[in-house]
Parts: sequence; C-alpha cells; structure tokens
Amino acid sequence: MASLNKLAIRGIRSFDDKNLAVIEFFSPVTVIVGHNGSGKTTIIECLKYATTGDQPPNTRGGAFIHDPKMANEKEVKAQVRLRFYAANGTRMLATRNLSVTVKKTSGFTMKTLENILAVDDQNVKSSKRAVISTKCAEMDVEIPQLLGVSKAVLENVIFCHQEDSYWPLAEPAALKKKFDDIFEATRYTKALDNIKGLRKDRVADLKAENERLQSLAREKSHADKLKERVSQLNTTIAEKQVEYEETKKEYEAIVETNQKFYDYATKFRELYMKMEALDARKKRLQTDLDEAKLNLQEIVGTDEDLETRLRHFDDHINAQKQKKRVEDTKKQDLEDELANVRKQHTELVAQHGGLVAESEAQDQRLAEREQLIHEISEKYGIKGFSASPLEREKVVEFLSRLNEMKNKHRMDLEKLQGDLRTQTEEYSRKQRMLDNELNKHKLEKDSLSKQTTERLSTIKKDELKVESLLTIPSQLKTLQGDMDEKKTRLNKHKTDMGVAQYDARLTEVVGKAKGLEEQRELLNSELRTLGLQSDVRAKLNLAKEDIKTKGAEILNTLELANVKIRKLTKGKDATVDTLERDVNRLSTDREQKHEELERQGSAANNNVSKADATISNAKAQLKSKKDELKALDRRLKNEVEAESLEAGIKEAAGEVGHRKQLDGNLVGGSAIYESLLRTGKQQKLCTACNRHLTDAEFVVFEKYMQDMMKKASPKAIADNKNEMAEWETELERLQSLRPVEAARDQLKTKDLPALEKDIKELEDSYPDLTREAEEAIENLDKVKRELKDIVVLKEHIKTITRLRGEITRATDDAANYETDLQVSGSIKTADDVQRDLDDVTANLRSLEREKTQITAERDRQKEALRLIENSIHEMEMREKDLINDAKEKDKIEKNIAAMKEDITTFTARAKNLDVKISEARAPIDALEEERRKSQNDLNGKISQAQHAAQEFNSCVDKLTLINKGVERYVKDRRARQLTECAQNIEHSDGEIRRFTEEIEAARASIAAIDKEINASGASVANYRDNIRVRKLAKEIIETQAEMDSYDMDEAAKAKRNFEEKYPKAKEKENKLHTEYSHIAGEVSSHQAQLKSLEGDLKEFKNINKKYTEQLIRVKA
Repeated sequence: MASLNKLAIRGIRSFDDKNLAVIEFFSPVTVIVGHNGSGKTTIIECLKYATTGDQPPNTRGGAFIHDPKMANEKEVKAQVRLRFYAANGTRMLATRNLSVTVKKTSGFTMKTLENILAVDDQNVKSSKRAVISTKCAEMDVEIPQLLGVSKAVLENVIFCHQEDSYWPLAEPAALKKKFDDIFEATRYTKALDNIKGLRKDRVADLKAENERLQSLAREKSHADKLKERVSQLNTTIAEKQVEYEETKKEYEAIVETNQKFYDYATKFRELYMKMEALDARKKRLQTDLDEAKLNLQEIVGTDEDLETRLRHFDDHINAQKQKKRVEDTKKQDLEDELANVRKQHTELVAQHGGLVAESEAQDQRLAEREQLIHEISEKYGIKGFSASPLEREKVVEFLSRLNEMKNKHRMDLEKLQGDLRTQTEEYSRKQRMLDNELNKHKLEKDSLSKQTTERLSTIKKDELKVESLLTIPSQLKTLQGDMDEKKTRLNKHKTDMGVAQYDARLTEVVGKAKGLEEQRELLNSELRTLGLQSDVRAKLNLAKEDIKTKGAEILNTLELANVKIRKLTKGKDATVDTLERDVNRLSTDREQKHEELERQGSAANNNVSKADATISNAKAQLKSKKDELKALDRRLKNEVEAESLEAGIKEAAGEVGHRKQLDGNLVGGSAIYESLLRTGKQQKLCTACNRHLTDAEFVVFEKYMQDMMKKASPKAIADNKNEMAEWETELERLQSLRPVEAARDQLKTKDLPALEKDIKELEDSYPDLTREAEEAIENLDKVKRELKDIVVLKEHIKTITRLRGEITRATDDAANYETDLQVSGSIKTADDVQRDLDDVTANLRSLEREKTQITAERDRQKEALRLIENSIHEMEMREKDLINDAKEKDKIEKNIAAMKEDITTFTARAKNLDVKISEARAPIDALEEERRKSQNDLNGKISQAQHAAQEFNSCVDKLTLINKGVERYVKDRRARQLTECAQNIEHSDGEIRRFTEEIEAARASIAAIDKEINASGASVANYRDNIRVRKLAKEIIETQAEMDSYDMDEAAKAKRNFEEKYPKAKEKENKLHTEYSHIAGEVSSHQAQLKSLEGDLKEFKNINKKYTEQLIRVKA
C-alpha cells in the first residue's frame, strides 16, 4: 500500500524562499491545525502539485509562488519535494522546481524548471535507471502509477482543494464527468466511441471502395470495347492485306504482259523510223548529186586514175605552201621583234619623262633648301651661310649647328621643368606640415564639441526624468490614504461572509438533491424495463421515418437541381431519370465554350499586358526626363545667383571690364600723385590745373593726394588683379553652363511634351483594351460559374443515386421489423413513466440552480476579498517603488549639476582652440599665395621656351625633309640615268626602221606564192568534184538496196494491232494500280488506328485483375 513520508516546501505562498519547511506524515493519521492564513491549505496544494503537477485554481501568473516584492528580490525560486512509499514498497523522492521573475514593466513571469523523480531507497539495487526528469519522461503519469491511484482520485478526492470540495453538488453533466474520471468509465465510453468511429470510417471506406469499383467497372468496360475494336481492326487488316496481295499479283501480271506487247511494238516502230531515216538519206544524197553535177566538167578515167592524178598534183602545191609557211614564220618573227622594240621605246620615253620631272623637282628643292638656310641663319644669327649657291659641305655643317641649337633648347626646357617640380615638392612639404597642425586643432575642437553635445543630451534626458518624478511626494501621500481605505473594506467583507453562512445552505440543498436522485434512478429502471420490448417498434418507426426523410431529400435535391437547370437552359425541368443525361449534355457544351473564352481572354490579356508595358516604359522615360530636368534646374539654380544665366554672364563680363579699366588707371598712378604732391609742397601750386593753393586748400589738396596714393598702392593694384581673376574665373564657369541650359530647354520644350503626348495616346487607347479584357474575363467567369453549377448538379446526381439505394434498403428493413414486432404487456405506459421522470428532473434542475447561485455568491465574495488583499499588496509594493524613485530623483539632480560644470570647461577650451585654428590658417594662405605666384612665373618661362623650341624644331624639320629629298636624288644617280635613257631612245628608233623594211620584203614574197597557189586551185577542185559525184551515186544505190530488203507490210499490221489493243490494256493496268494503292492506304490507316488503340489499351493494363480484386474487397 502506498503512503506519504515527508514533504519539504520552499518559496510557496507564505513559505519563505530562504528556509526549507519540512512536514512528516505519521501513521495512521496526521492532523494539521493552524490559524487562518498560516498555510494549511498550501500543504494540501503542494501535495497535489507534487503528485499530479496541477497548480491550484486562480494561480496563473505566479500567484502560487512567494511574492518577490515581499522578499525584496527580482527573482524567487520555489521547490516542493515529496518522499513517499510506492505501492510496491519502494521509497521514492519527487522534486518539482519553479521560479518567478518580476517584469520590467509590471507583473510576473513564472517558469517551470526541471522536475525529478528518483528512487530514494538504499536497500533497492537494480540495474534499471533510478532517476527520471521531465526532459525524458512524463512525471505527471509516473507518480499516480507508483501510488496506485488514478490522477482523478488524487485531484477530486485525496488532495481536493477546499474551493473545489463542492463538486458533488455540480451540474449532472459535470458530475457525470467527475465520476467517469474517478471510476475510469471513460475507457469504456471511448471504446464505444472508437467502435462507432471505426464503423463510420468503414462505411466511408466502403463508399469510396464502391465508387472506385464503379470507376474500375467503367474502365473495364472501356477496355473491353477497345479490345473488341482491336480484334475487329486486326480482322479487317488481315482481309485487306489478302485483297491487297491478290490485286498486286494481278497488277504485276498485266504490267508484264503490257511490257512485252510494248517491246514487240517498239521493234516495228524502230523499223519504221529506220526506213524514214534511209529515205531521208537517199533524198539528201540525190540532192547533193544534182548540185555537184551543175558545174562539173567530167573527166574520163577510172576512180583510181583520178585519185593518182590528184595526189601528184598536191605534192607541188604542198611545196609552195611549205615555202609560204616559212615566209609567214619569218614575217611573224620580225613583227614580234618590232613589237618588242616599240614596247621598249615606249617604256624608255615614259622613263625619260619621269627622270626629266625629277630633275626639275631636284632643282626646285635645291632652291628651296638654299632659301630656307638663308632665312634660318638670318633669323637665329648663324653666320657664314649667306653665300649662293651653297656647297654640300656647307649644308651639312649648317644642319649640324642646327642640331646643336635644338639640343640646347631641349636642355633649357628640361631645366625649367625640373625647377618647377622641385619648387612644387618643397611647397607641398611645407603645406602638409601646416595642415597637420591645423587638423590637430580641429580634431581636438570636434572632440570637445562631441563631449559637450553628449553632456547636453544626457542633461536633457535627466531633466525629463526629474520632471516626471516631481509628483512623487503627492503620489506617496495619496497611496497611503488609499491603503487605509482598502484595509477598512477588507475587514467589512470578512464580517459579511461570516453572517451569510454559505456552507450550511449548501449542505441543505445537497440533501434534497440526493433524495430526488434516488427517485429518478427508480424511474429510469422502470423505463428501461418497458423499453426492452419496444426496441423493435422504435426501429420500425425509425425505418419508416428514414424512408420518408430520404424521399423528401430526393425531392428537395431534384428541386435544387431544377433551379440550376432552369438557370442554365431556360427549358423544362428534369426528372430523376433524365437528370444525368441533361447534365452531361450541359457539361459538354459549357466546356467547349469555356475553352473558346479562355483563348479570347488570353489574347485580350496579352494586349493589355503589352499596353501596360508600353505605358510603364513611357512613364519611366518621362519620370527619368523630369528628374533630369529637375537636376538641371537645380544645378542652374545652385550655380547661378542671378535671375538667369545670361544676366549672370552679363554681370560677370561687366565686372571684368570694370576691373581691367581700373587696373589701367591705377598702374603708374602712385608716381603721378607723388609728383603732384611734391610740386604742391614746393611751389604751393596744383600742376594738374595750374592753380595757386592757399594753406587751407593745400591741407585739403595734400589729404586728397595721399588718399589717391593709397588707392594706387601696389597692394590695391594686387587686390584689383585678384578680384579681376576671380571675376574672369566666374565668367568662364558661367559660360560653361550654357550647354546645361540648352539641354534643359531641349527637355522642357521638345522631349517632355512629345513623351506626354505619346503617353496620352496610349492611355486613351488603354480603356478599350481593358474593356475587352474585362468583358472576356466576365464572360469566362460566367462560364466558370456555370461549370461550378454543373459540378454541383453532378454532386446532386450522386446524392440522388445514393438516397434511392438507401430507401430501397430501408424499405426491406421495415418489412422485416413488421414481421418480428410484438406487443408489450406492461400496465404502465412508457409515456407515464417519462412524465414522472421529467418532473423529478425539473426539481433537480431547480435545486441545482439554487446551489449554483449560493456557490456563485460565495465565490464572488471570496474573489472580492482576494482582490482587495491583492490590491493592498500591490499598493505596498507601489509605496516602496515611490520611495526608491524619490532617491533616484536626488541622484539625477546631482549628476545634472556636475555635467553643467563640464560643459562650461569644454566651452572655454573650444574658444581657445578657435583662436589657434585662425592663427594656423594665416601661414597656410601666405604659403599658397607664394606658391601660386612662383608657379605662374615658371609656367610663363616654360611656355615661352616651349614655343621657341617648337618654332625652331619646325624650321629644322622642314629643312631636314628638303635635304633628304636632295640627297636621295644624288644617291640614286638620277642625272646619269637621264643621259643613258636618251641614248637608248635613239638606238630604239634605228631598230624600228630596220625591222619595218624587213617585214615589207617578207610580205611581197608571200603575195607571189599565194598567186601561184590560187591559180592551181581550180584544177584540184574539178578532180575532187568528179570523185565526189561518183561516190554519191554509189551511196544512193546502196541505200535503195537496204530499203528494198525490209518487210513493211508486217510492220504496218503490227502497228495497227498495237494502236487498237495497247490503250485498253494500259487503262486496265492503271485501274489496278489505283485499286491496290487505295487498299494499301486503307491498310496503313487501319494499322495507325490499331497502334493508337493498342496505346490506349496499355493504360488499362491488368484492369480485369484490378476490377476482380476491388470486387472481392467490396464484397468482403
């Protein structure tokens, strides 16, 4: 048997968090006695918390733990330790830890720390784990199991809180729940609920399986149709292939016959063509023979004699022709040599012209070189080169001296540039040293400014805190008065609760309720006895009611479906039998319409998107242009102080002119004024106006002259020059802004208006595009809504089908119940018992309401009492906080005074640093002015040296270029080549005359040979014509003999036979070809259909097996 041993408490409610309170429990009973508020209830709460992990009611937010404000701590840690003996006799130790922390604003934060359950028995030695914590196990489950008592018994019976001790008087539902928890009746209830849930899930699964079975049945039916179609196609393809083979064989046979017939006819056609060719040849030979005989002089003799004469006659002619060919070759060689000589003559003439031009150019270069040498020697003072003409050695000497002068100029320039660099580096070094000193003072000043700013910021924050704490004394006084008033109300509430006697009234109500409960139990027992025989009747009534309800539900569903059908079709209503057919037709029509509208909507949206993108791009460009225009306006506004840029430029130009005029007036003015003053002192005379001066006038004259001398002093002149330079710089800067102003005007007058116009046009066309898109979307949404209605209609069809099946099953059940129904033999009816039971239940409810009112009133009074106590406690804590705030206020005021003294010190140091900074800037400005003047002088000298060097180098380069041309002419010996070229031209003229004479002689010899050959040509032609006539006569005779050898009658007969039979046979061949090609196309089409059907059939692979398995699953 389990028992409690010891309980240790620390930091729970009134138990201090510094000390550990230990309570030991004795056998057989331990009595706890103490005054109100001493902690008796806290012991029971700690026992319940240690065993179940549940804290007392209304203790959220840390009310269960010792108040940190009472302990004057920010955090309080609490601990409850319970040592007990488990049901198996093992001593165990349960430790639970808590902590509560004060929030920065208000309230508490409670945390549950690690809890530990350990074996605390040294006699027990086990290999199992002896310690568990909340990190690895659920202690709230383990401890009740060790005690052998359920958690509900611990909470509601053993460690029941006094505020929950009236639970037996609670509402029946709450009371039933309590008893179910205590007696663990919920396990059986849960088992029944699980069975019902499993049955419901099984029905739902069976419904899903039936739907899957129907789906598989449809797929199986479709697969069977596909198989049947595949079988039919295979049969058709086989028949067509047989027909195709037969037709193909017949076609091939007739093609072979026609080919033989055609080949036989082709032979006779070839004979005809051959006869026609022979006849044409005979006619052509006869024509040639007749033409040859027209001018023929016949020569007596045989053909051999004529051939012999012709051959010997040709030997003489050939000798003459050979001689002619020799003369022709000689003439051609002479003509080729003449052409070569003339070509050489032409090239020599061209070369001679070029050399003459080069000679003239050489003379021109020599004259230019001599003139340039004279100019350079005169300009740069080089003596000894004024004679004309100059020898080559003189020219070389002159060029050498020029190179020496060129090197001297370069060295002078480099020396000046080196001086400039050295001077710049020295000035930079000095300026860095002065800048470092100045920056040091500035950094020190910035540090002081930063510290001063921080002090001021801190003072401002502290002053705000002090202002917020000014009302502390009055708040403290008000709070103390409120505390006295609260304590008075607390005593009054305690007196009222003693007078009310809530516990005695509750005991009386509980006794009455117990008697009524016994009476209700008797009536329930009697009602159960009557209900044993009426179970079948109730089932019958339920079955009939179910049939009626489901019939009405079918009518309601059909009416809902007809409402949607009328909305979609505007036709007559559908019946239960025609509903599915009408819905399928509507679904097909709306899906087609949906596809069409989706295409239209997509096109409209694309147009809108394109328009959006175009408008966005144009607006982005407009924004960019406007930003650019603002930037240009801002730049002009920032850099031009005048009303406009032109006004600024005009003002700067006027200032520059004024300063230049003033500079001209001031230069030399000081000497003039000194001369006038000196003369005036000596002679008492103004030489400017030639007027005598009195003493009084001389005083005025002297003062005026001294003022004018000051104005014409070197410092005034230098200041005027500086101002003139500044105004010139300002004028250049303003003139450089002219392109900026032009760009701004371009944007304002042209670019921006053009862009705005384009955007307006796009935006004007945008509503039309948007309207089209919206219309398309609206139409599409309408069709989608109709499709959703069609989906709902399909659901209605499923619902009607299901309800019709359920009505059929309910009708069968009702028939069975009517057969088995028996009449009850009870004297008292179930209605009478039920009325008595209702009366008792009403009385019980009245008592329960009375008990609830008493309990609520008691709880309300206790809650009010607790609120007052909490309020007093919070006021006490607030009093401590106000006292601390008053101390904090004094401390802040002291800090503010110290920081103000620091600010005074920092301000004095900053003023000293300002003086040092101004003193450090003067040497820097003087150094900069000295560096600028020095650099200007050196830059002027360098510029002059560079200009002189460039001018001198230009003259030297020009002379060098001319001299190179002269030297090149001499080096290439062009004068000698000119003389040799003239001699070669004279030699070529002689050769041309000689070759011309030889060619004329060769031409005369060739003409004599041609005359002799032409005279013998007529005899040779007569011999040849006689021989040709005799050959033509022989060929005519041979052709006629060949024509007579062919049988033309047989050929004519074969031709007639071919023309009569071949067209018909060819037509039959073409017809068969068309027929077997058509059959081949049909076979190919059927094979494609077969392949498609077989592909579809693969999707229903193993459908019979799946259908069988699903059918078995449903039937089982």
